[in-house]
Amino acid sequence: MNDNLHTAQFFERSEKLQACIHCGLCLEHCPTYLVTGEEMSSPRGRIYLMKAVEEGSISATDEMFVSHEGSCVVCRSCETACPSGVQFGILMEQTREIINERAGVSLFREFIYTKLIGSPILTRILQVPIAALAITRLARLFEKTFDRRSFPLKRFASSIALLPDQVPFPHRRNSVYRSTAAKRGSVGLLIGCIGDLFTARINDATISVLNKMGYDVHIIPEIACCGALSAHAGFGEHARELALKTISALESATIDYYIANIAGCGAMLKDYPKLFEGHPEYERATRVRGTIRDISEFLLEFHEDDLLKMNLMLPKKKTIGYQAPCHLYHGQQIKDAPAELLKLVRNTDVFAFEENEICCGSAGTHNIEHPEMGEALLERKMIIITSRTPDIVATANAGCLMQLQLGVRDRDLPIPVMHVIEVVNSAMSGSIA
Repeated sequence: MNDNLHTAQFFERSEKLQACIHCGLCLEHCPTYLVTGEEMSSPRGRIYLMKAVEEGSISATDEMFVSHEGSCVVCRSCETACPSGVQFGILMEQTREIINERAGVSLFREFIYTKLIGSPILTRILQVPIAALAITRLARLFEKTFDRRSFPLKRFASSIALLPDQVPFPHRRNSVYRSTAAKRGSVGLLIGCIGDLFTARINDATISVLNKMGYDVHIIPEIACCGALSAHAGFGEHARELALKTISALESATIDYYIANIAGCGAMLKDYPKLFEGHPEYERATRVRGTIRDISEFLLEFHEDDLLKMNLMLPKKKTIGYQAPCHLYHGQQIKDAPAELLKLVRNTDVFAFEENEICCGSAGTHNIEHPEMGEALLERKMIIITSRTPDIVATANAGCLMQLQLGVRDRDLPIPVMHVIEVVNSAMSGSIA
């Protein structure tokens, strides 16, 4: 067992593994199983392998074990389908901790997940060449020149392909964005580490909407990263370090709620109690959890009537297809709020795509580390999207937005991909043509 895992977590892990009754109801909900058809690429199969390692019948360094556990997108769709309540997400994160501990990791991968992620300084440094690639259009030129599917450095090619057309040069956020309406309260906003690098426009729209709703929006500098990407990749100790910093900052912050607009980050914040099971900080994590809201959840929970009174409207009729992020739908169990929020905007026809609960292939950094699976899941999603031909594709997560933008661009489709809050903000100003 990984020495970094707390003793209490060891016993709780064993109980979690035993909760699986191997009924197989998870199979048809698992994205990787739908692509491969392989039992070991399903939640049930992966739990079989986890148990085998616990029992000592196979090693955590076994190539088959490492491969199948590493290919999981950790979408947690199986948790929604499971009649036994198996907590597969935390099991997978712990499993990857065990793999990292016993099989080792490359220096580059360790640098990414324990040094770059969570470091505002390194993130700003990285933002310079990324912004240059976007502004000079070199990223798009690379895409047109080379087939990323056959390019020798597939992870590099996949990273370049995912870059959006616009990336701002490094900039510092204000500490407070003051309300532009009668003040209702104060909220904090998790701007994210990678999220604000690639999709700062989502944070801009969120701040704008909250300001118009009467909230001062605080950016808490002590919170550099929620720890989600590190946790998913099996770097649990670093994830807990980042989580503790976040918990301490939220405990001392004078805000009413803490808002997340990235589904994976919101799920991580709400899952802090699971991250600290068996740790002294468990109670602190549980208390902080009550202050966390996804932006769509927050607006519908407290301001549905206010938004209706604002008579939100787009200047032209638009059909909007909504694709649910896994960590909102499954991780946070927020299934309808984003689409219901969109329906408050007049002059729209809003629908949810088929297989809305199935991963688009983004899954944090999974589409970079496992580009073939990311491509296969994106292709499955794009077949559905092109069959409906919406005017706008809407989602509620930065990674999903970038992945779907790639799919739209690959097919030369004139369909903008937007975050739900961007649509709401545009409706407030009537700016979507």
